[in-house]
Amino acid sequence: MTTAGDKDQTSGAAPTAGLDPALAARIDAMAREPVLLVASDYDGTIAPIVDDPAKAAPHREAIVALQLLANLPETHVAVISGRSLADLARLTNLPGHVHLVGSHGSEFDPGFHSGLSPATLALRERIASDLGAIADGVAGASLEHKPASVAFHYRNADAADAERALEAIGAGPARIAGVHTKHGKMVVELCAVEPDKGAALDRIRQRCGAGTLVFLGDDVTDEDAFAVLREADLGIKIGEGETAARWRIGTTRDACRVLARLAEKRTEWLEGAAAVPIEHHSVLSDQRTLALVTPGGRVSWMCAPRVDSSAIFAELLGGETAGHFTVRGTSGPARSQAYHESSMVLETVWDGFTVTDLLDCSSVRPTQRAGRSDLIRVIKGTGRAVVEFAPRLDFGRTPTQITARDGGLVVEDTHDPIVLRAPGVAWEITDHGPHQTAQKSSTTTLPTWSRIDFSLRPSLTHRYSTFGACPPISSPRAAGPDRNFARD
Repeated sequence: MTTAGDKDQTSGAAPTAGLDPALAARIDAMAREPVLLVASDYDGTIAPIVDDPAKAAPHREAIVALQLLANLPETHVAVISGRSLADLARLTNLPGHVHLVGSHGSEFDPGFHSGLSPATLALRERIASDLGAIADGVAGASLEHKPASVAFHYRNADAADAERALEAIGAGPARIAGVHTKHGKMVVELCAVEPDKGAALDRIRQRCGAGTLVFLGDDVTDEDAFAVLREADLGIKIGEGETAARWRIGTTRDACRVLARLAEKRTEWLEGAAAVPIEHHSVLSDQRTLALVTPGGRVSWMCAPRVDSSAIFAELLGGETAGHFTVRGTSGPARSQAYHESSMVLETVWDGFTVTDLLDCSSVRPTQRAGRSDLIRVIKGTGRAVVEFAPRLDFGRTPTQITARDGGLVVEDTHDPIVLRAPGVAWEITDHGPHQTAQKSSTTTLPTWSRIDFSLRPSLTHRYSTFGACPPISSPRAAGPDRNFARD
């Protein structure tokens, strides 16, 4: 557990103020995820806890940040609360494309109440009756009625009276068959349906196709959501108490700062602030197609089998969701990148290893019609390498599914076979919306010499006039913008 930013500050503070630098760096990394889901609890997270729940207005800064995030491409926003959906919609006044979920994850739609069975409605009425009888004997206690549950609030009650009421609830209506009990901050809620914020979060993630998510919560009921977070997700607990979240901040004002920084950094990233300029890319070519490689060893563009075919990697134009093929180190940026002598064989040097990239021109391929293309990436050395294979068919418009086979990977359901050969490498395949991405398993250490061969073997194609980089006459001596091009 990491604690960050537990000092409250004025609402006009900069997004970074009050946040631990390590948490700020983690937020910045999340802002660069291809498809991101940002989800939050309401009370105690984006709105302060108050004596009268009906007056729990959200922080303006939090609502502004959520609206900004919701309006960004490939970015989805959800608020999952214990409140009824109608109450949550009234208090947040967020636009319709924000996912609002009430009743601790049970209430997704305005017509939720009409879909409940007669037995469930009867159980809910019995809960309301029994809790009402208990609340009548406790000064300061109040009930909150929801479509499928009733909450007993005792924040304003005498401590001894509240304790006796909780004992009565536990011994009485909480034991009715079919009743589910949820404890929160100075509230206990009895539900006629099983609520689960974790299940709701998974459902929204699947609906959005989000590969990663950020979730902020403060209450015991938010632990269901923290429990379903994956390794790449970011969970942030607000306030005290045991939690499964990896990060903790102090106040709802800190939650505003988290959301504001996330909105700011994601906007910058989506607007291209982190994009590699085209002139900083290096070109690989077999004189029929070409690939572009960033200074960080990332193939950000490749069409195959021809330079004017549909793209397999198109991050250069469409961002990370459009596909890339990355080989990089784990201890900082590449030390150098240059072509080998007078060739288009590119060498990128990292601490401990070197990556050599080329498009295979053997067997007089440049003189033949476009057919099989081989992008070869050779890793030499003993350092630890991150390998991420994320093809996206037809500029990411066609779902891309990957299967691990003996000795490599196969891209499924393609007209032309697409394989990646990497003997001895174990792969972890993860879902990113309609697509899949393969990563070298963190438990796999590459040998001192490892060849990764990405191959496209298309069917016979017609020979058209195209433009492509021509190695025999285009032999740059260093990576950079100067290139010669020849007509095929």
